[in-house]
Order: sequence, then C-alpha cells, then structure tokens
Amino acid sequence: MTDARELTFGVAFRFPLATPEARRDLVIGALLLFLLLIGWILNLGNRLNVVARLHRDDPPYFRGFRPWTQTFARGCVSACAISAYLFPAAASFALAYVAWQAGSPPLSFGLTAAGTGAFVLAVFTLPGCMTVYAVERDPAVLRHPILAFRRAWDRRAAYLHAWAIGLTAILLSFLGLLLAGIGLFFTSVWAWTVVGYAFTIAMYTEER
Repeated sequence: MTDARELTFGVAFRFPLATPEARRDLVIGALLLFLLLIGWILNLGNRLNVVARLHRDDPPYFRGFRPWTQTFARGCVSACAISAYLFPAAASFALAYVAWQAGSPPLSFGLTAAGTGAFVLAVFTLPGCMTVYAVERDPAVLRHPILAFRRAWDRRAAYLHAWAIGLTAILLSFLGLLLAGIGLFFTSVWAWTVVGYAFTIAMYTEER
C-alpha cells in the first residue's frame, strides 16, 4: 500500500480490504464471531497482531490469525484490560440503580454522573492504550490508565482525528444489520480493523 501511512478516512477505510490477505482475515474474523466470546477474543488478538506488524512495516499485515495460540492469549489480555477499564463505570451505574431503588435520587444522580465520566475517560483512553500494548508488547502499560490518558492527550490532534475516523466506521458498520442481521459480523470486523489502523497511525506516525 503506497499510502498506508496516511491518517485519512479513505486510506483507513480501505485498509481492511486492500489486500487478499486482509479480505481473508475479515471473513475469518466474521465467521469466528459465531463462536461468541471465543471469537471476539480471537478478533481482539488478531487486531493487536496486525497493529504490531503495521507499526513495524512488516507485510503481510494479515496472516490468517496465526499463530492462533498467541493470538488468543493476546486477545485474553486485551479483554481483561477492557473489562478493568470499564469496571468503575459499570460499578457506578449499578450503585446508582441501587440508590434510586432505595429512594435516594440525589445520590443516584451523582453516581450516574461519576459513572458517565468514568465511561468517557475509559473509552477515550482504551484505543491508544491498546495500540501501545500491541506495538511495545508490554502489558504493564495496561495497568497505568493515567499514563495512558496522558500519552493519548499529548497527541490529541491526531488522536481525536483517529477517533473521528474510528467512530464513523463503527456507526457505518451497523448498516450490516440490513444484510439479514449477520452482515454486522462482517462490517464490525471491518470497522474495528479501521480503528486499529487509525490509532496506530495517530500514535506512532502522525506529527503532533
């Protein structure tokens, strides 16, 4: 890909479809989603592998999810990190519901606001954090959300541009529901690969 280092909508959207290997991995990833949690974890791991190869400029970036055991292991680390980052928000929302049921609306509203803030921070930080983990292969980065946030904020212009690209791809992926519902499996794999590409370029290639 001659333009594989550009952070644009067009290049990012083409990345998951640009080569036969990429298209094959998209189909594999979509079919794996029928395995539910296991398929989701394998897709997480494969995106980390693709991101690492993209950063190293080590084509082909898509290699059929091989090696499968390593892909699954990296996916498990990624899934645990996502759960940990989202846990404060989930706990706040659960406590807000309990407070509401107990007849304490002010406490419920406060907990809801705290949960919303925690959710926004987690969602903002996670893509960059995962990208750093994929490229630098150090799980320690996942245990330091404040440092991860600062690293994303330091590159906020490119980072927010990557967010615009990624969010657009995710929204477009819901068009897959029009294809008998299961089309979403294919469009979601495409969208999250776009996300992986965009944040790799934002974090490691684009100038601030």
